[in-house]
Order: sequence, then C-alpha cells, then structure tokens
Amino acid sequence: MRTQRWVFAAVILLLIASVVPAQARPLPNNVIVVNPYDDPPPNLLTAEEVERISLLQDATWPLPLSPVSPTDASVLLVHGDDLAFLDLADGATRTINPAYFERYLPLPLLGFSSFSWMNQDTLGALALDLAAEDFEDSLVRIYIHRQSTAIWGEPLRIHPDVGIVDVAPDLRHMLVLLPPEDMNGDAWAGRLRPVPLRVTLPTVGHAGSEPRVVPKRLRAAVARAQHHPTMARLWGWQEQEDELVAVTPSQLDLALVRDGDPQAHYITTVPAASSLFGVAWSGNSSRLAFSFFGVTDYDDPRPRFDGARLSDEIYRDATGNLPPSINPVLQNNNTYLVDTTNVATQVLRPEAGAAPPILSALSWAPDNEHLLVTAWYPARLRGRTHPIYFPQFSERASLRVYNRDLRLVSQLNSNLLSGPVFANIVGQMVSPDEVLFRASGLNRHVYYWNRVSGELRTVGSQPGSYYNVFPTNHSRQIVYTHNSFSTPSDVYRIGWDGRGLTRLTWENEELRQFANLREDAVSFRLPNGAVRQGTLIQPADAPFPPRNTRIIVWQEGGPGISMHNHWEAIVERPFALLPGMGFALLVTPVAGRPGYTPATFNSLVDGTNFGAIDIDEQAAIAREMIRRGWTSPEKLGITGCSYGGYFALQSVIRHPDLYAAANPQCALVDVITEWSRGYTSLAPYIMGLPPFAIPEEYRRDSPVYNANRIRAALLTFHGTEDFLPIVLNENLHLQVNHRGVPARMVRFLDEGHGLYSRDNQNYAAQEMVRWFRLHLR
Repeated sequence: MRTQRWVFAAVILLLIASVVPAQARPLPNNVIVVNPYDDPPPNLLTAEEVERISLLQDATWPLPLSPVSPTDASVLLVHGDDLAFLDLADGATRTINPAYFERYLPLPLLGFSSFSWMNQDTLGALALDLAAEDFEDSLVRIYIHRQSTAIWGEPLRIHPDVGIVDVAPDLRHMLVLLPPEDMNGDAWAGRLRPVPLRVTLPTVGHAGSEPRVVPKRLRAAVARAQHHPTMARLWGWQEQEDELVAVTPSQLDLALVRDGDPQAHYITTVPAASSLFGVAWSGNSSRLAFSFFGVTDYDDPRPRFDGARLSDEIYRDATGNLPPSINPVLQNNNTYLVDTTNVATQVLRPEAGAAPPILSALSWAPDNEHLLVTAWYPARLRGRTHPIYFPQFSERASLRVYNRDLRLVSQLNSNLLSGPVFANIVGQMVSPDEVLFRASGLNRHVYYWNRVSGELRTVGSQPGSYYNVFPTNHSRQIVYTHNSFSTPSDVYRIGWDGRGLTRLTWENEELRQFANLREDAVSFRLPNGAVRQGTLIQPADAPFPPRNTRIIVWQEGGPGISMHNHWEAIVERPFALLPGMGFALLVTPVAGRPGYTPATFNSLVDGTNFGAIDIDEQAAIAREMIRRGWTSPEKLGITGCSYGGYFALQSVIRHPDLYAAANPQCALVDVITEWSRGYTSLAPYIMGLPPFAIPEEYRRDSPVYNANRIRAALLTFHGTEDFLPIVLNENLHLQVNHRGVPARMVRFLDEGHGLYSRDNQNYAAQEMVRWFRLHLR
C-alpha cells in the first residue's frame, strides 16, 4: 500500500513538472554554469514555449548571390539548404545538385571575390578544386549553367607564387601582389600573410553591410575549405572577425596579371602597413580602381590584447594628437585607376586642405568613364587638437563621381551618410548619371540619386533592411532580400521608381504568420529639442499606442554601430524573440549612432560625454513613454550585448529608479581595463585622455566601480572565452548579489563574444524571458 502511494505521488510530481517550468539548480552566489560537455540545463519554460523560441530562431536567409543575368532572367540564390537559380519572372527555382560542391567550392561562399556572368546562361566564379592532387592545380574557374545546373571547371593559369588581391568579372584579370625576386617560397608565404590589426569591438550576428550566408548542405565543405593551403594565396581574406583590419607586413609590389599571360604588369608599390580600402572593376573588366590607406605600429610584436600605448601613432590619431600632415591614414591614401588593356595608371589623392577626407573606390558606371568614390571625413571632436582619421571613427561620408580625367563632376552630401565606415554605406552606379545606394539609419532603404538632376529619394517604402541589392540590366528594377523587425527574409524585385513590387520567394511566410508581430514608428523629442526616431515592436494584437504594458528598451553594440531594422531572434538582438513572447521592445538610436547628423554621432565622445549623453537620452525617452501612459517604472526593462550591455548597466546606475530589470550581455564594464589591456584605440577614442590623467572620469564611466547604485533586478550573460574578461562581470554581479538585489549570472563555457551555440541561444532566451516576466509587473 505504501509502495502504491509512493508511485501515485511520483506520478503527480511528474505531471506537475510537465506543467510548471523547471528551475535550474542555483549555485553559490546565484551563478549558473552552462557546460556543453554536461547534460543540458533543465528548461525554464513550458515545452510549448521552448518550441516557440526554437521556431522564432529558425528563420532562413534566401539571398541573391550573383548579379542579374544579362537577359534579366535569373540570379543565383541561397535557397533553403541549397544553391539554386531563381527565375525573376515567376519565382521558380532550379536547385543545383550539392554533389558538385564536394569537388568545386566557389570562393564567394568563403567571402572572397564574386560571381559574375560569362554569357546569358553561364555563371562563373573562382573556386577551390578540392580533388586536385597538386597545390598549383587547386585554384580554378568554375562555370554553372543556369538551365541544366551543370558545373564544370578549368585550371587557373597564373604563377603559383603571386598573392591574389581581387579578380575581375571576366575571371581572367587579377590584381596581385608580387614576390620579391630574392625571396624563396616559404619566406614569401610569410610575407604574403597580412597583419591583423584590431581596432574596435567586433559586432555580433549579422551586423555587416551584407550577410554571408552559406547553405546548410555546404557548411561542412566551407569549414574544411577555410583551412585549405590555397586560401593563403588570397591576400586580405578574413574568415569572420570584422574588427580586423588587414595590413601589408612590408613594402609590396602590386601588378595586373591576365590568365595565360606569363608576364605580370607592374602597377605600383604600396608601403608597409597599407590596408586595402576598396576595389572596383568595370562590368567589362577593362577598368580597375582600388584604394589603400596607411597604418603604422604594425611591426611591434605585442600580445593580442595589450591596451593603448601613448607613443603609438594609432593612439595619437584616436586621441586627436596626430597632425594630418604626418598622419599615415591620410598621407598614404591613394586610389589607383588602371586601364587593364595597357595598364596605364592614374592616381587620385585626397585634395589639399586642413582636413580633407580619405577616398575609397566604390563602383564604375556602365560607360567605364565615371567612377563612384566614397569620401570619408575625419572626426572633429570637442577637446581634441587634430581630426581623427582612422575610418572606424569617421564622422560622415559623401558620394563623389569622378570622370576619367580625375575631375570631380558630382557630389552628394547628406545626413543619410553620417557615421563611420561600419555605418554600412554601399552603392553602385547603374548609369552614367544614376546611383543606387544604401546608407545608415534605422530603416536601411535603397536610395536613388540622379547626380545631374539632383533627385534623391527612396526606392520602395517597406520599412526594414535591404540586402544584396542587384540591379537588372534592362528593366530598371532591383532584386534584393528584405526583412524587418516583424518580417523575416524573402526576395523581392521592384522598379527604381518604387513601382511594381513583386515578391519572388515565400520561404519565411509561415514563420512571419507564426511570429504575428507588429512594428510601429515612434518619435520622441528630448529636453534639448532634438528628435529621436525609433520603432516599437509588439505582438500583432497589442494596441498602439500601448497602454501601461511591459516594455524593454534595447541598444546595439559598438559604440557607433548602426541600429538597423531587421529580423533577428537571438538574445543579443531579440527583435522577434521578446515581442514573440509577449513583451514590447523599443529600438531607438540615440547620440553616437549613425543616421542623424555628424554632430549627433560625434557627441558621444565630445569632451566628457561618454558614459552619459546616450544613456541620458534613452532615460529621457523612457520617462516620456511613462508620461504618455505606455508603461511604468515597474514594467520597464533594458537589455543589450557588448556596448549594448555596457549601455544597460550604465543606465541602471545613472538612473537607478527608472528600470525594474536589466539583462546585460557580454558587457564592457571597466574602461580602465579596456584602456590598459584591451583594443589599441577604442578607449583612447572614447575617453580622449589616459586614465591617470582623468581617473575619476574613468571611474564614473565604468559600471564595475558603481555597482552599489544598481537597484534593478540584474540578469547577466557572459562567455568564458570572451575577450572582455568574464571575471570583471562576475565581480560586478557579486557586488549586486551581496547587497540583496535580485541578481543572476549565467556563465556559458566555451562561448566567446556572444552566443554561437544554437542550444545556448535557446536556453539564454528562456532565462531572458523568465527574468523579465518575474521582474516586470
């Protein structure tokens, strides 16, 4: 009888456990360890909710990979697990047999070179021949027939010792680095390898100008190919680390080579510590333009993260202490225009003046007579003596058009172009007079600019982001991938005049309906009169304006990274995740973000503004939401990763009674440590002076020294392999926990800056959702 009673009790407990969310076992000091080598932690939410999170995080990326075919018939597409040709008339697809790629792996899938059309039916690319017996035979041209989807290859006949910088659309002209005559193969291989210079914090997830998406069936082959010896021949190729700037380790000769021609045609010699800053080929491969800028301090061996050094020129530039007359970024900025038929070369230099912009080649017009160039203007900061030239810190750009005589014939200056190089400004000349470009701002639209009439307007009205935009050749349309906070990715086409929007793929339509979200544009006037634009994301059945609801505010990493309206459901960017689980999420770029004005972008680091101005703007917005009745302090939360994690912590420190809960992730918490043991120029740029000159300012701007002010319930995520030391975040957590403030820290073993394991993303999402449910009431 007692046994039966025990069995009955066990059954009841099992039934309860299936309904009540499981609780992870708390360890000392409320620190949870997620170890990939142990059993996974128990779910914190119901099985139905865990599955919902998995589905929200399972969006695909249908993405055009090639230009439009010459007759406007099709593009190459990432389609589900495969590559396929997409018919632009009816959206039909022809899938390429993945078995072809077991031998031939296109280099564009690894982030080097591009696909281009050889004729109306045949697409070409450089590729690795993974079945080649000799190293010299492993680099090939492949051809893909869009009708039959057959693939075949032919060897690339160029000297095996040259380093390939870039490849023309015809796949026969190449910009290369030449080995010195007195250097053997092994020594040249070492000289060919670029020096990685780390400048600022990397981004997490798809934050670049174009996502690099590999179909699932090809990911194993791509991973193997990344370690192929031939990849060492591709100068400047970088696997994933977008905070790297690759520079030449010594003075090197650049030349043009043609397939089958044994002679290399010398173009120029670039000095040591030069970084490639743009390459543009004309459509018929007859014209080439490429740009370099200079960096110094490359040859002094130091640990990967060794902080700032006062004597380094990159430090002096970041702090505004390097005169333009001796600044290598400016002085070694050259753009070379090359006629590939005879290698006649012209050099475009920054103009004279006190602080001219540096130039980057972007696109040739179809007439091969006009070159589109991006001009990046140095940052002029309050309290700094000289302009700051490193392009990661530039304050704005302009689009310029030069003719073949190097005469500036047109220029576009607009606040759309405010911000640094990672504001993701890209463009293309689609006729001698017309330019299509994308710029910074919350909605990353395609813009049309007619350089003759001056007309400037958006192409299409869909809020969100436009990726991999390719113009057609005859119909004056573009083909692109679009997504937004509420709509996952699919492929569309539309006319340059904004008419004729046509959806071509429906891969994520079921997910869009399942997520069932709405996004509404919002605007806030700050106490100083400035206006900040944002988006509020909610469940589709939520009212707008909201009425006393739970709202979580989010900020991007960086600093200085654009905050784009795009689909993502990871914890670092929970645009679909939190609204998909019942919360409202507010995304509002503030001071220090691209898309407003150069002065707004620079204001984050003017004087002693860092750690305060953007934090206080977000607080003013939060108080305005409370005044409008949208939410209340007990219903207001904040989250972000990297600089966004710093932002969340600094917000609950400067405004301890405003936010009820916070979820900082992979956060920067100690600016002093960042200056002394972090990136070479990040802390110098944001602070202006070293910590021993302004110690109290560094303390005010470092959350770890002010944890005693935190009253918000604090949930911390951090990876044990993050370059931002986890021990600093642990110490901050311990301070908060020991004061009796609700605090929980999740340590993810083997994770770095952000979570890359799918299982960890799902578990972290459960932690995030549960935390905000508990503490936003």
